[in-house]
Amino acid sequence: MAQSHSSQSTSSATPSKRWRAQLPSVFPVLVAITADTAASAAVHITHALAQECGAVPTVLHVVQEDLAQSPAATGTMGSIPEAALDPAYRTAQLLALEDQVQQTLGALPAWQYDVEVGATVSTIVQRAHELCAELVILGLPQHNFFRRAFVRDTMQSIAENTQSAVLAVRPELIHRPESILVAVDFSIVSLRAAHLACQLVAPGGRIILVYVQADLPPDSSADSTRITADGTSTLETALTSLIDELTSQKTVTITSVIAHGSSIHGVKEAALRMHPDVIALGARHHSAVDWFFGDSVSTELVSERQWSLLLAPE
Repeated sequence: MAQSHSSQSTSSATPSKRWRAQLPSVFPVLVAITADTAASAAVHITHALAQECGAVPTVLHVVQEDLAQSPAATGTMGSIPEAALDPAYRTAQLLALEDQVQQTLGALPAWQYDVEVGATVSTIVQRAHELCAELVILGLPQHNFFRRAFVRDTMQSIAENTQSAVLAVRPELIHRPESILVAVDFSIVSLRAAHLACQLVAPGGRIILVYVQADLPPDSSADSTRITADGTSTLETALTSLIDELTSQKTVTITSVIAHGSSIHGVKEAALRMHPDVIALGARHHSAVDWFFGDSVSTELVSERQWSLLLAPE
């Protein structure tokens, strides 16, 4: 790591640009949970955001069509349309969903609870669109080789097909994150991620901006290495300006770090040193080939599931 610096401010907010991920005082969130252990973290985070940030949650459980149509679920074989699904089965699923939330929190919040039958991704995407959800919250299960591709493809598809940010939380994260590492390259999506991270971090928390600078030849004249009149590089100046912009809108402590090498190596190395609760980054749209070969920082981080992730939409 080459340099780091920090800043803190309590000044009043400035008008936000249209592309910034500024959450309104009250905003809808969609939390899609399953029966696995990762659901508890998703419920806890949702509860904290509802109490402290104005989130209005809808809790969604998607019953996959093949499960709903099995003999155990319906008593018969064959394809059964969603509309014809036994109402008693749907009621039982809804009660189980509410019981899961109540068991996790010790009480049942007055949220919206839904059970839908269909394909997981398309159902979540459609419901997020209907709600105009600012945030989709998912549980990120512990590492399991057989579910690795499914989880990666699910997160990718949701991030690429909604205008919602996606927060995927590991089982141990049961409170608002106290530290969020943001991968910044000054693209619009990375700036969105930085603004959103500032809003979701816990009071008194910390934001770590990480810019990964590719190793350049000695005679390179790249803009980020140029020195200004006061002796600072243009990159340092840009990071300072971003910190000032972010802290003008919320009281938050921000540290910036300049790393060198490949993007994925720089982000992971910083995360291993800083131990953030969440890594935030922009979710750019990628081709199927990019995702298959892992040609993306977000792809690799999702596949590894070592950190909770916040993906800001393109």
